[in-house]
Amino acid sequence: MIDFLFFMRKTIFRKVFVITWLVALVPLFVLWLYLMNEFQGFQATGQTAVVFYAFLVLATLLAIIGTYFLSKRISLPITHFTRTATEIARGNFNERVIVESQDELGRLAKIFNYMTEELHRLRKMDLNRIINEKKKNDTIIKNIADGVIVTDPNNRILVMNSVMESWFGIHEKECLGKPLEQCISNNTLLQFIRHVLQNDATKNTPTTEIVIKSTKTWRDIFLQAHAARVNNEQNELIGIVTILRDITREKEIDRMKTELVSMVAHELRSPLTSISGFSELLLDPTVNREQSEEYATIILKESNRLSDLINKFLDISKIEAGKSQAKKAPMQIRDVVDKVLDVNLHQAEKKGIVVSVKVSPNLPLVLGDPDMLEQVVLNLFTNAVKYSPENTAIEIRLKERESEVLIEVEDNGYGISEKSQQRLFEKFYRVTDNEKVREITGTGLGLALVKEIVEIHGGSIAVQSKLGDGSTFSFTIPKYSGRFHEMEFDEVEVDMVSGAY
Repeated sequence: MIDFLFFMRKTIFRKVFVITWLVALVPLFVLWLYLMNEFQGFQATGQTAVVFYAFLVLATLLAIIGTYFLSKRISLPITHFTRTATEIARGNFNERVIVESQDELGRLAKIFNYMTEELHRLRKMDLNRIINEKKKNDTIIKNIADGVIVTDPNNRILVMNSVMESWFGIHEKECLGKPLEQCISNNTLLQFIRHVLQNDATKNTPTTEIVIKSTKTWRDIFLQAHAARVNNEQNELIGIVTILRDITREKEIDRMKTELVSMVAHELRSPLTSISGFSELLLDPTVNREQSEEYATIILKESNRLSDLINKFLDISKIEAGKSQAKKAPMQIRDVVDKVLDVNLHQAEKKGIVVSVKVSPNLPLVLGDPDMLEQVVLNLFTNAVKYSPENTAIEIRLKERESEVLIEVEDNGYGISEKSQQRLFEKFYRVTDNEKVREITGTGLGLALVKEIVEIHGGSIAVQSKLGDGSTFSFTIPKYSGRFHEMEFDEVEVDMVSGAY
């Protein structure tokens, strides 16, 4: 069917049709003019004229039809080329030009199809490379220990990893493409990123310190933020990469170092001052024997206190440095408890404290260092005695668990507040919740040493306490996995005031 709308469109079909049709009609028009000039009396009503005009109309119609099909044959491949090229430009590389001839257009179609296949192959290679790079970058960002957030020049969020999500209590899916201010309310971080966005600091990477509240514990988290501008090859800004590193531990270590130095200086100065002062008094010739014995007793007490402080501090340092190794062997933890009570029972007797021991039947062996575990039990027992009022009770319990043995030391002492429990196992930290506790002397290193010893044995230590209602210290030691000795210990309750059990 003839497309009559081609006259309304500027196409190659119309151009070819018009030119070809005009070329076909020119000879007919020239012939008509010639006949009109030769036969001036030529009448349109004669039989010859009718035949002539019929021939002229037939020739014109044949010219139109021939021109139409010729124009279609030339323009259709070119139109198909145009449509195929448009689809390829849109990314559809599955399109192909149909080859219907062996002429120049056919050869051009073959070359075009070959070029399309090569473009498709190259595009696949680039896409695979881009996809692999994106996956690699996403994997790195998602698994990095630091918080990462990427924003565009309009300060909209492009990428955010899980660390940032946990710190700020947000979700990446809900924040992608949104302004940073809608998802993060920390003014320090917002001002820092805005400053980097507005100032091209290429020589030094800007840094700042940010403090946020933990969404789980509501404790302060200290973050160090680093930000860098990202430019393309034309040096145009395409984004800001901000990395936040958790420096809470470093801050805590710095604080603990400062406190440690202060505490060590204070703890050492106090006994040294006493030793120095009473030593000077001993040099006074007017001091009698009774006074000199009193001064010497004080000097000995302070010397022992100083020695105990230094020894415990050295023990902790050796364990932390890995220089003190536990000599583990199969042992019965009940024997350690008995040894500690045999030597230190008098401390409880002086205060009228009743000590009871409860042991689960068939208590298995543990793998540990007897001397180190003796220090653990001794510290917990002496603390229970020291921080309990007179005429109270202390209970020591030994229980079997699935893969470990649990040792508990419960007293009816002054108790410990929740705030103090968080720092109870730090070096030189001493509980001051109760006025009577402040009057009791100590190094503040005992529980820190206990914690180190328990942990190198593969166990754990914990405390349960309420201010004014006593405390329960417990620690675990892994069972000995070898062959157990046949030992049976019935549950007993011992009155240690009388010294017999």
